[in-house]
Parts: sequence; structure tokens; C-alpha cells
Amino acid sequence: MKYWVPPFLYMALIFVVSSLEQPPLPMPEFEWLTIDKLYHFVEYAVLGGLLAIAFVKAKPAVVPSKLIWLVAMVLSILYGASDEWHQTFVPGRFATLADWVADALGSIAGVLAVYLYHKKKMVNG
Repeated sequence: MKYWVPPFLYMALIFVVSSLEQPPLPMPEFEWLTIDKLYHFVEYAVLGGLLAIAFVKAKPAVVPSKLIWLVAMVLSILYGASDEWHQTFVPGRFATLADWVADALGSIAGVLAVYLYHKKKMVNG
């Protein structure tokens, strides 16, 4: 259970921040992109990484070891979708497909980073 505490606490933090009417971080805009997308990417890269670590360390019997990476990725991406949906109920906030894509790409990057680290660690002993 101890391996699941960090991702669950982080998910709670995401929920709380998403419940705020005004995001606590500055949102300067560039011509074709807002820095908001970078925030989404990093936020979900961390979540994807935390979920991957939890799956690797906890080794749940219900998930075959070869699928833990995919399951961590899918859970993080789905949480991103639920977070975007949640924001539709918060005054002053709204959901966008672009935000969810940034969440999904971040989730994939976070899981991939942990996967590559884990793979290298296994090879080097």
C-alpha cells in the first residue's frame, strides 16, 4: 500500500488545484502555444511516473508484469480526462482537447522515463 500513497496524494493535489477558480500559476501566452500546455505536460509526466513506480514496486497480482507500463499510462491519461471534465464544473475554468492532449503526452513521457530507467537498472544490475 505504501507505494500507492504518492500517486494518490498527487492525484488529490491535482483535484484540489483544478477546483480553484483561478490557477495559481501565471499563464503567459505565446503565438501558437500557451505555457499552460507545458504545465499540463509536466503535471501528468509526474503522475505517469508515480503510477509506473507504484506498479513496479507493488507488483499487483491483478496486472501482468508486462502490462504494468500500459496500465500506468492508461490510468494517468484517464485521470487527465476526468480532470478536464471536472474543470467544466468549476466557475472560471473549462476543459479543452488541447489540455487533455498535453496531459496524455505528459503521462506517456512520465511512464516512458520510468520504464527506460527501470530497463537500464535491470541491465546494469
